[in-house]
Amino acid sequence: MNTKRVMFQAAVGVALTVTLTGGSALVAGALDAGVTPVAEASAPVAALAADVVTLEARATTAALAAAEAAPVQAAGDTHRKDRAKPVGPVHCEDAQLTMDYVERPDRSTDATNAFDLVFTNTASQPCSFDGWPGLVAEDADGALLTWALTSGATSTLAVLPPNGGRAVAEGTADVPAAVGCAEATTDRLRAYISSDGAGGGIVDDVQIPVCIDGTWSLWLGPLTPLHGAPGDVTQPAEPQPEPEPLPAKCQDEQLGLEFVARPDRSADGAEAFELVFTNVSDASCAMWGWPGLVVEAADGTRIGWSSVVGTDGEPFVLANGDVATVFGTALTPKSLGCEAITADHVRAYVTSDGAGPGVVAPAPFEVCADGSSVLEIGALTAA
Repeated sequence: MNTKRVMFQAAVGVALTVTLTGGSALVAGALDAGVTPVAEASAPVAALAADVVTLEARATTAALAAAEAAPVQAAGDTHRKDRAKPVGPVHCEDAQLTMDYVERPDRSTDATNAFDLVFTNTASQPCSFDGWPGLVAEDADGALLTWALTSGATSTLAVLPPNGGRAVAEGTADVPAAVGCAEATTDRLRAYISSDGAGGGIVDDVQIPVCIDGTWSLWLGPLTPLHGAPGDVTQPAEPQPEPEPLPAKCQDEQLGLEFVARPDRSADGAEAFELVFTNVSDASCAMWGWPGLVVEAADGTRIGWSSVVGTDGEPFVLANGDVATVFGTALTPKSLGCEAITADHVRAYVTSDGAGPGVVAPAPFEVCADGSSVLEIGALTAA
């Protein structure tokens, strides 16, 4: 028997009683690491329960489903105990995000269709999310067809800068014909980011085949931040040949960073600066796009963020000793009407998806003490 096949009648009974916490829930329902939502608050689960839960649900089947979920819960609980909760801006809400479904043929197989869900922050303030988005599939009438299970055991804080900051969750959809289940075609996918799934969800019109007989066929990973590097989320449908092969993308550990004040380009209420990146390694590397940038106090507390402007330009190569620059501006606390605090340093992320430790440079300039300062930065440019 296919181990993924679980009857809805028993599974929903378990889903309504299991503690929904990031990485440990049976169902992916806006699972924010460290947050324990109330099961009844999940509208998709409640709706499905009303449709399929019956008094004849066998206790033995429910016990089996709970036993299968228990090891995942234990792993998630251990992970949360082992790490301190990172500091970030306010929790993201459904209303401030858009979602795009992106096919990933490079990750697909004959039995699974891979995809990315790319979330974009359209608001003027940064937001953060640590965990798994909730995801349900609906038909043309808005009726629930199925929902997604969580994939992966750990998550990290994803910070979405304002006005276009992005994060991605990787997913897969099992091909119904390959697993031998009854199928239907979705009309749309609805994701939930707001705490406890309390928002209205974020919708994208998506037509994919899913199982509807109790075989779960959708799987979704945790949200991961992006930093504007083309090709990190999806490969172009028809890649254009490069004149010469590029070396590997630069990593944080290969670079040195200097923060340079630019009073000659500053204006009343806005201070200009440059970030100067130098390749201090022996190996050449490629750069493009925008670095991720945060402003930190001496103790590492994040007290400022960045948003990107302009276009990403063409990739370029940085040999040993070569320099790349980023131009930016920061509104002064006086112009923002906020209490001022002097930053200790900036931390820039160049490694793909912000996976590296960042590159640090002293930067003693004033930002808002409440952490609301947002620095505008342009793309990386060869000097």
